Amino acid sequence: MTKITILGKLGITKGMPVATIIKKIIAVLKWNISPEKRLKKARYVIQQMTGNLKFVPPYPLIITPLATLVTNTNLYDAALTLAATHAEGTAEAAEVAGEVVHQDLISIMSMVQAAMDNDRANAIVIASEAGFDTKTESKRGPRKAGVYQGNEPGSFVIHSDMTGQHEWQESTDNGSTYKDIGGSSGGVYTVEGKIPDRRYYYRGRQVLTFGRKGEWGPWRSNTAPA
Repeated sequence: MTKITILGKLGITKGMPVATIIKKIIAVLKWNISPEKRLKKARYVIQQMTGNLKFVPPYPLIITPLATLVTNTNLYDAALTLAATHAEGTAEAAEVAGEVVHQDLISIMSMVQAAMDNDRANAIVIASEAGFDTKTESKRGPRKAGVYQGNEPGSFVIHSDMTGQHEWQESTDNGSTYKDIGGSSGGVYTVEGKIPDRRYYYRGRQVLTFGRKGEWGPWRSNTAPA
């Protein structure tokens, strides 16, 4: 017995689907460090951002200005100096001042990240020149939509980026004639009894809420493997 499995809106390709691995360079601010190293990091970012032609002031309104970071970093430095005296309340005040600098850096880093996203080929350089570290995040993207030949004779596995309820049609002559082959609740439909080495055409559309339906996808085809 042969079998064809349909997932979502159709796109046709031979071979089993391979999910795309998407890699993204992320700007990183390491803050779980000593107060002295936090202060050093803030001053390094100030150094790198000063005169950085990629980020010429004024910054967007939602971004902390570099001048504000400079001021708050100096206040943090002074607060740390007072905290070293162990006078009452100075340690807490230093923590508060440090968190202000932390939030300033996060704000500026978000602007740097946006620039990195717009120039992914140079993302690491952009982050480094702004004074930030980086890491690479990998995630599995959607599988490429397509009709893939299955492991069994006459079988396919058909994938798509579409989800939700669908209805389906089948043709053997590129849509000149066709028949309804039912619906599916999760974007998945199985067709059995197909003939190996014969080409089949399928199209699907989403069934939306309140009786609405999406547009039919184009007819796509593949030959059932022998």
